[in-house]
Amino acid sequence: MQLRNRIFAAILIPAAVLSIALPAVTLFTGDGFLAPYIRTPEAAKMLAEIAVLLLLSGGIFFLIKNKGRQAAAAALLGAAFCWLHVVFLPMVLSALYLGFLVLAGRFLREKVFGIEDHSGYPADFLLGSSAVILLFCLLSAAGAGRIPVMQFICAAAGLVLYACYGAKLYRERRRKEKAADSAGRGSDRKTGSFGRFFYPGCYTLIFTAFLIQAGRMNIALDFDTLWYGVRSEYILAGGAGIYENPGLVGMVYVYSKGLEVLTLPLSDLASHSYLLFFTLWLAVMGLMMVYRIARLFMGREYSVLAAALCASLPAIMNMGISAKPDIITWLLQLIMIEYFFRYLISTGAGEDRNGKGSGRGNVTLLILSAGAYLLSLTMKPTSLIFSTAVFGMMGIYLIGWRRLSFRASLRHWASIILPGAALAGIWARTMMITGMPVTSVFTSIFAKLGFEMKYPFATGSLPQNWQDESNLHVLLRRLWQMLLSPEGKDMGHVIIAWGTSLLFFLVLFIAVSVMMGAAEKKERGGIATAAAVIFWPFLAVNLISLVMLYQVDGNYFMLLYTFLVLIACRKLSGLAQKSAKGLVILLLVPLLGFNILLTAQTNWAWSVGFSEIRPVNKGRYNHKAKQHEDMIIKGNAAIWQILAADPENRVIAFGDHPFCLQFPCNVQSYKDITSPWGNVELVNSPEAFEEYMEYAGTDYVYAESGYIGTDSWEWSYGMLRDLISDGVLTDFFFENGNMLARYSREKLPGEKAAENLRLFDENYITSDMVKQEVKENE
Repeated sequence: MQLRNRIFAAILIPAAVLSIALPAVTLFTGDGFLAPYIRTPEAAKMLAEIAVLLLLSGGIFFLIKNKGRQAAAAALLGAAFCWLHVVFLPMVLSALYLGFLVLAGRFLREKVFGIEDHSGYPADFLLGSSAVILLFCLLSAAGAGRIPVMQFICAAAGLVLYACYGAKLYRERRRKEKAADSAGRGSDRKTGSFGRFFYPGCYTLIFTAFLIQAGRMNIALDFDTLWYGVRSEYILAGGAGIYENPGLVGMVYVYSKGLEVLTLPLSDLASHSYLLFFTLWLAVMGLMMVYRIARLFMGREYSVLAAALCASLPAIMNMGISAKPDIITWLLQLIMIEYFFRYLISTGAGEDRNGKGSGRGNVTLLILSAGAYLLSLTMKPTSLIFSTAVFGMMGIYLIGWRRLSFRASLRHWASIILPGAALAGIWARTMMITGMPVTSVFTSIFAKLGFEMKYPFATGSLPQNWQDESNLHVLLRRLWQMLLSPEGKDMGHVIIAWGTSLLFFLVLFIAVSVMMGAAEKKERGGIATAAAVIFWPFLAVNLISLVMLYQVDGNYFMLLYTFLVLIACRKLSGLAQKSAKGLVILLLVPLLGFNILLTAQTNWAWSVGFSEIRPVNKGRYNHKAKQHEDMIIKGNAAIWQILAADPENRVIAFGDHPFCLQFPCNVQSYKDITSPWGNVELVNSPEAFEEYMEYAGTDYVYAESGYIGTDSWEWSYGMLRDLISDGVLTDFFFENGNMLARYSREKLPGEKAAENLRLFDENYITSDMVKQEVKENE
C-alpha cells in the first residue's frame, strides 16, 4: 500500500507542476497569447480586486457558520460588487426573469401536468422556458409577435406568480420554523474537521469565479454577441414576429434561435448586460446541475468539488458573459442527463450491478429527460450532434439493459408537448426562410434527404480541417495543445474558452487510478455501467470533431470537460487510501488558483481588466448610448438619425464587421453576404447582387469611411461602384467620408447614374486615401 502511494505521488506531483509551469511559460512569456495582457495596468488592478474578493468571500465562508447569515453576507458582497461595476440592475432584473421562468414552469408542472418533484427546479426551468418560447412562436404566427407584447405578458404573469408562490413560501417557512423550534434544532449544519476547510474553500472559489465575470461584463461584448446576440429586436423580431423574413443571408441569422426568442423580453433594453447576466445565471444553474448529477454517484464533499472544478474552467465560465447559446445548451444537456440517471435509480439500477431488471421506474423522469433533449435542439445547430450522441446512447442503454418503460399517465406524457412544440416553432422559422429545418454544416445532409435550400442560401458541407498532416497527427497535436499548450493558428478560439491544463491532471489521475488498480469503494450498480455506455461513444464523437474542424472553439467541448470532472471526482471519492485523497486535493489547490488567473485573463472579447468602478451610477451601463456615441465619433451623426427613424429599415453595410452593424435597424454587412457566412454567388456580379437586394427588401446601402478601396476589399469596392453605375442607388448622402444611399427599385437614367458615381468618387474616403494620408503625416 505504501509503495502504491509513493508511485501515485511520484506521478501526480510532477504532473501538477507541469500543468502549471508549461502553460505559464507558454502563455505569459515571450510571444505568448496572454503576455501582452497581463502586463497592462488594467490587469494589475483586476488582480488586486480579485485578491480582495478572495479575502472577503473567504472571510464570509470560513468565519460565518450560520448558513442564513453566510448567504446574506455573500449576497450583500455580490450586490455591492455589481453596483460598483455598474451591473446591479442587470443582475436583479435577469434574476427576476429567470425566477419567472422557473415559477411559470412550476405552475405548469404542478397544476397542469400534475408532476410531483420536491427538487424539481430543473423541470420547472425546462417547462417554463418551453412555454415562453412557444408563446412567442404563437404570437408571431398570429402577427402579434412584438417585444412590448411579450414584455407585458411576462411582467403581468410574473407579478401574479411571484405573489402567489411568495405567499406560499412564507406560509411553508413559518410552518418549518415552528417545527424546528418544537424539535429544538438549530439552523447550522455540522461538518467534520475536513469539511470546515473544504466546503468554504470550494464556495469561495465558485463565488469569486462568478464575480469575475460580473466585474467585466460591461466591457466584454464579444464578436458573436455584437454580431447577432444583442440585435434580436431588429433581426429576429423587428417586424410582426420571428416568422417574418428579415432578408438576411448569413447563416447565423437563420440558426436555431431558442435562446434569442427566450430572451426577447430583455433584448430591447438600454444595456446589453441584461442579456449577458441572464446567461451568467444560467451558468450558475449549470454548476448546480453538476452538483446534482455528482450526488447520484458520490458524497456531498466531492459533488461540491465537482461544481468548483467546473467553475474554475474558462471554457465554461467565460461563456457566462456571452450571448452565444452554449451555456443554455450545456445546461439543458445536464438536465437531460440528471433526469435520465434519476430514472435509472428509480428502476433499481443503483443497486443492481448487472443492470438487468423489470425496467419499471418513474417514467416521468424519463419524459423530462426527453423534453430537455428536445429543447436543447432549439438552441444551436450543433446540438443535433452532441445532444443526440448522448440521448441516443441513453436509448441504447435502456433498450439493451431492458430498462425502457412507457408507463406514465397521459397527463405526465403531455408535458413533453411543450418542448416538442417549442422545437417545432423554432425549426419552423428556419424551414420557412431557408427550406431546411436546421442550417450550418447539416444542409448538405438534409439536401440528400430531399430538402431543397431556398434562394439565396448556399448549401454547406461537413467541416474539414484542410491540414496537410495526417488525421492522427492532427488529433495528437490538438490534444497536446488543448490539454497543455493552446498556442498556434488554430487555437485562437481555444485559449479564450480553454478547459485548462487542469484537465490534463485529471485525465492523468483517472488513468493512474485505473492502471494501478487503486483500491476503490463499490460503484453504484447499473448507473455506473450506463455512464460508461454514454461516455465512451460521446468521447469518440468529440475526438472526431476535433480532427474534422478547421477552427476549434474551446466551448464546443464543455460537456466533455464536465464528464471528465465528474469521472475524476468519482474516482477520487472512491479511493480507499486517505493519504492519496489528501494528496490529490492538496495538488488541486494551486491548479485551481492558476485557473482563476487564466479565467481572469481571458474572455471572448479579449477585453482587459474589470469595468471601471463607479460608486455613483444608474445601476446599469447604457450600451446603446455608447454605440451611438461611437458612430458619431466615426462621423455618422446624421446617418444614424436617418436610419434610426425607422427600426425596420434594411441596410447593407460595407464596413468593419461587426461594428458597422450597430445602427438601430436591420443591418447586415457585406461580409455577411459573401463567403464563408453567406453565399459567394450573390456577389459574383452586379446583377446577382441586385437580385439579392430586391429579395432582401433593401432600403439603404452604407459604406464606412476608409474601409474599402482598391487596396482593401477591392472586389466589394468595385461591386459598389458597379451598383452606382447601374443606377440602382440614389439619394446619396455623404458625411465625413461615409456614404449612405437609398436602393432604387427602378434604375436611374445613365446620366444620373454617372453623376452619382462622380459624387461617390469625390466624397467617399477610400482605404487608399486613408493610407496615403497616414504616409504623408509620418
